[in-house]
Amino acid sequence: MEKRYITVFALNKYIKAKMNKDSALQDIYIKGEISNYRPHPSGHLYFTLKDEHSRISAVMFASQTHRLEFQIENGMQVFIHASVSVYEVSGQYQLYVQSIQQDGVGQLYLKFETLKKKLSQEGLFDVKHKKRIPEFPRSIAILSAKQGAAVQDVVRTIHLRFPFTKVIVFPIPVQGQNAYLKIIETLKQVDELGFDTIILARGGGSIEDLWNFNEESLARCVFTCQTPIISGIGHETDFTICDFVSDCRCATPTAAAMEATPDQNEMRKHCENLKKQLVYKMNHYLTFHQNYLVRLQKTYYLTKPEALYSNEILRLTQLQDQLTYQFKMFDMRIYQQLKDYQLELKQVTDILIKTKEHQLQKMIVNLDALSPLKVMQRGYTLIKKENQVIKSSQDIHKGEMIDVQFYDGIKKAEVK
Repeated sequence: MEKRYITVFALNKYIKAKMNKDSALQDIYIKGEISNYRPHPSGHLYFTLKDEHSRISAVMFASQTHRLEFQIENGMQVFIHASVSVYEVSGQYQLYVQSIQQDGVGQLYLKFETLKKKLSQEGLFDVKHKKRIPEFPRSIAILSAKQGAAVQDVVRTIHLRFPFTKVIVFPIPVQGQNAYLKIIETLKQVDELGFDTIILARGGGSIEDLWNFNEESLARCVFTCQTPIISGIGHETDFTICDFVSDCRCATPTAAAMEATPDQNEMRKHCENLKKQLVYKMNHYLTFHQNYLVRLQKTYYLTKPEALYSNEILRLTQLQDQLTYQFKMFDMRIYQQLKDYQLELKQVTDILIKTKEHQLQKMIVNLDALSPLKVMQRGYTLIKKENQVIKSSQDIHKGEMIDVQFYDGIKKAEVK
């Protein structure tokens, strides 16, 4: 008997038909926690419904979303009315949701919000603590899964944008129990190696898959690192505690690579624009000064250079004449002042001499009036012995020779 082979699509379509015929799968009520929530621009809602043991993909089409009375968020506990079927393209069975009712917030989401509030109050999210990302990094360290698509996108993007930087990948476990402990150990070691930038990258996933990046000890390690850290964890709608603590949060690992490096093509274009601007300004500058030089060459002073100094020669001659005249006037004033000072000095000197002569005459008259000769002219004599004036008769003795001074001469006499 010849074997009959069918296509994969035919198999998936057959399984879908079987599920669609099962009434138990077309009208089910199920509860669980929403994670990996991904709204689509078309209006469809994609997410994962999970409990502590298992998970299943789910989709709610845009035609059903108008019934929602609340905003769906990751970690939310819900009651769902749905059907189960297979998507033929991927062969994945999933929930086709008809309605959703809220049943509280999941434990992980509550834990996330509690830690977020705590660290925010401590100031770990403050902008003042954010380090500047180097504009032209010489070396970048990437902490990510060794074989993940995220790390390949990051490395490829960096090489395309800025191939001059050195890139080293440090493999880390990005999910699983206690994976954050290995991330902390690796991060501390890399922080001491002198890299310009560290990129912490991981692809998208549910809140459970990303939970290691919500651990408090890892968040504090990121905060204390001296090297600027860029986080590119999950998709645009995924937020982790590490995103808030890092120096720069990017929506995806690829966006983190773009944030860490300048674009060489944009830099080339920018340099070309600068070059064009510089050439234009240089040409404009040279043209302006060439025209200015031509105008100078045609000026009156350059065509007749003697005009540059003829006026100055006349001005110099005038200044010399003025200086000579001023010197003459100065000499005349000085000569006249000297004559005036000489006449004044002679007058003062004459007055002083006459005054002194008058004083001298008075002194001579007074001195003459007191002279002993005047007294002697009236008959008095002066007795001296050995040039000593004798004032008492007791001072001379008989037989001694004395001098008798008259007004007109001196005679010797002997005492009897």
